[in-house]
Amino acid sequence: MNELIKVGERTYYISGPFHVGVYDLGTKSETDLKQVCLIDSGVDSTVARVIDKRMIEAGFCVKMIINTHYHADHTGGNDYFKKKYDCPIYSTKMNAALISNYDICPAIVWGAKPIDEIMNNYFYATPTEVWDIDDITLPDGMELVELNGHSLSQIGVRTSDDVLFLGDAVVSKETIDKHPLTYIYDPKVHFETLNRLKGIKAKLYIPYHAEPVKKIKSLCDYNIKCMEDNIALIKEICSEPRHLDEIISMFYNRRGLKLSLYKYAVEGGIIRTYLTYLYNKGELTVANEDNFIKWKNAQ
Repeated sequence: MNELIKVGERTYYISGPFHVGVYDLGTKSETDLKQVCLIDSGVDSTVARVIDKRMIEAGFCVKMIINTHYHADHTGGNDYFKKKYDCPIYSTKMNAALISNYDICPAIVWGAKPIDEIMNNYFYATPTEVWDIDDITLPDGMELVELNGHSLSQIGVRTSDDVLFLGDAVVSKETIDKHPLTYIYDPKVHFETLNRLKGIKAKLYIPYHAEPVKKIKSLCDYNIKCMEDNIALIKEICSEPRHLDEIISMFYNRRGLKLSLYKYAVEGGIIRTYLTYLYNKGELTVANEDNFIKWKNAQ
């Protein structure tokens, strides 16, 4: 747990619930430490300190960070590493704007000024200045891979060892079985990404929240099936006109899950993304019934 694991000549990752990537840039600092690029930075400063300790033990120091996307469990260590190493941080233009202005991010989840329940280290991180990665030349041996859908403008990072860090493009089977409403911003694009990812070759794939695998197809298929099952259940519920809270309640009851205000905020929003997807495809219609907006399968 939280160990530095070598998976290539220049590529490492931190073991544990958050798989932070570590790539040897082939350069050294003034103190003769090897300079590395982090791929994401952990969930908070506590995790960042553990990561830093492991790297110091290996003779590493942080030269730069690439964030795969803006979610706080991927960017929560930025502030710690920025303060200690004064290292630049990069992401796509959209994610750079969000990470630099993080007060926006919880509001995306709630749709207004957020409730206290979602102001945690999964949905809020200390804002850090992040730069558009398109404005720099990537370090030798690194390549970006577009992996949109889970979030706005998510990227993966391939290293010279043909190791592909996937961010949250896929999650583990165990996570899906326990939490079938895994976070998705755009189901249409996420379906496209998962199907495309099955054809992207690499020697090793490292998701942020799943164990590294040499083959990715079965995990992609499991994530796809979860989405398809969620859609089928929502369409079954919408065989009769239902307003949003009915849909959320019935979804949870059918799956034997327990709703809380926190889950209502986060996973209720995920159900809305599925409703958006089905509505935009013309598979759902809406009607105003006594000022309730109700969703129903299109005839």
